[in-house]
Amino acid sequence: MSPRSFSRAEHRQQPTLLNPSLSGSASRASTPKPLKSILKGKSSPPRDLYESDGEITTAKKGSRNNIYTVPTSLPPNARLGPMKGPALKLHWQLLPYDPVRPKRFLHFDIAFHIRNIEFRQSYGVQRTRLSDADLDKPAADEKLVKMTINFQRGPFEWDIDVKRDEGIRVRDVFEAIYAAFNEPLTTYEKNLIPHHRRAAYEEAFKLRCKLAPGLPIVEQRQGWKRVDALLHETLFRGLTQPKSGGDWVLNLSGSAPVTRFN
Repeated sequence: MSPRSFSRAEHRQQPTLLNPSLSGSASRASTPKPLKSILKGKSSPPRDLYESDGEITTAKKGSRNNIYTVPTSLPPNARLGPMKGPALKLHWQLLPYDPVRPKRFLHFDIAFHIRNIEFRQSYGVQRTRLSDADLDKPAADEKLVKMTINFQRGPFEWDIDVKRDEGIRVRDVFEAIYAAFNEPLTTYEKNLIPHHRRAAYEEAFKLRCKLAPGLPIVEQRQGWKRVDALLHETLFRGLTQPKSGGDWVLNLSGSAPVTRFN
């Protein structure tokens, strides 16, 4: 579509009327008076081919001298928001369980090392450890070198940063999650626990030490860890992204997903 001109004057000329009843002489055509312009001031300059409608509107709102100006700075109260990157598609192992994949789901208890992650069938019979090929899958459909995972539960809120210049793998995400919750609780974090809930945290702590692959006494000496603040909700339920291009959210649960049998 060709650009419309900035200002266009339409010139019209009335036709000459002849009176057929007059003979021997031609009647003079009435001379129309020139139309008076309704625009004040000087005529507007022609519009450049690269000017947009928004720029033209700005020009019309300018001074009455018809000086064409394009704003080169933001208004005083205007602010630019942070730029968000495009949405990425994570590998299915990092996403919540999808019923479209029947009879198989990923079992990852973040209280224990990622070597214990398994593929499980819905009926709980067949269990297969993840191979190195499974763990070394790219975390996303495009190269991802940095991602931030948020987690919030009760009074606790932690951020997990995952970085790898060569591209983040599924392994890197799992390792970062396990390492983040394997950290001992600080004195400040312990003080956030309500007094009436401390018995429940102690119970979760003792159960974890009992199930640890090493000696329970070794784990007990390290004291409460972040994972104990989750009580028994330590099963990985995938990452979600509330805002496209934003941070990811870690989802945990205390039970296996409901799967299909057929």
